Amino acid sequence: MSLATTFKRLGVAIAATAAAIVMPVSAWAMSVTPVLVDMKPSGRESTAQVRVINTGAQDLPVELTILTGKIDINGELVSTPYEGEDLLVFPPQALIAPGATQVFRLQWTGEPELAKSTTYLISVAQQPVALPEGSSGIQLLYDFQVAVNVAPLVGEPALSVTAAELSKDDKGVRRAAVTLVNSSAVHGYLSGCNLKLVLRDAAGKQVWSQNWTPEELVSTVGIGLIQPETTRRFLLPFDLPADGVTLSAEVRYEGRP
Repeated sequence: MSLATTFKRLGVAIAATAAAIVMPVSAWAMSVTPVLVDMKPSGRESTAQVRVINTGAQDLPVELTILTGKIDINGELVSTPYEGEDLLVFPPQALIAPGATQVFRLQWTGEPELAKSTTYLISVAQQPVALPEGSSGIQLLYDFQVAVNVAPLVGEPALSVTAAELSKDDKGVRRAAVTLVNSSAVHGYLSGCNLKLVLRDAAGKQVWSQNWTPEELVSTVGIGLIQPETTRRFLLPFDLPADGVTLSAEVRYEGRP
């Protein structure tokens, strides 16, 4: 029997998988930071760190594995096992004592010249331990995923709006749907933009407008990863006035806050 929950912040997966297995009930838990990492193929940014804290009362065995990730136009993430050696993690396994912190090092060892950004997912998975004889109960095994984007040394995201429309969320609430294209070889983030929405009436007169900064977007919408040379459609969780029949949007990229 298993339970799985995936938290998607508009394209960046932070997965926590809980598998129920027979063993004594105990307080097993961990904290993983950061959940989003930007790297370069050479220089100081060719290395990064992921910290795992054992917040439980028992020793915490964890294993780190690498996957690659692709995001479709609607933000669905598809991950596949990574079999290359361009990105490495040290150590791949660790036993973390209660209250202790283990630092895992990410190292780019591939070519320093990249054609375009690549998205990797670092799975930080809690491992099962041997069952004491005659015991029973439930242990939750967590699997967190850290998104790692490795970008070319030169270049910037090139985000532009290709469509803005009035839509509805799954509860029937009026929402703005904005489609962005990234024409660059470098990944970008919706949360790295200044966003402006404008509503107009049937005669073309502006009836409402509002701006959001990168800091406001990351706290309300999420990260919003837009991979290189791809298109993403975002259904924004902002309340809109009843007035207005046409929607327009503008973005200006400033970088992830």
